[in-house]
Amino acid sequence: VHDLHIWPMSTTEAALTAHLVMPGGHPGDAFLMDVQHRLAHDHGIQHTTVQIELGDGAECRMHGDGHGHG
Repeated sequence: VHDLHIWPMSTTEAALTAHLVMPGGHPGDAFLMDVQHRLAHDHGIQHTTVQIELGDGAECRMHGDGHGHG
């Protein structure tokens, strides 16, 4: 995970955006659908946006502005 943001939309709903670094290339739509299903089923997060980034994530630097990467 290169970038992850989770925030409440209401008292009962949360939203999530994430950038997933995939060194082997894009894993396909089935993988993305599985990620979204797991987030909904395991964590109750129904509103998700997942973006695939190619590479190894080496260019990611920690920022001193309170913005970090996990």
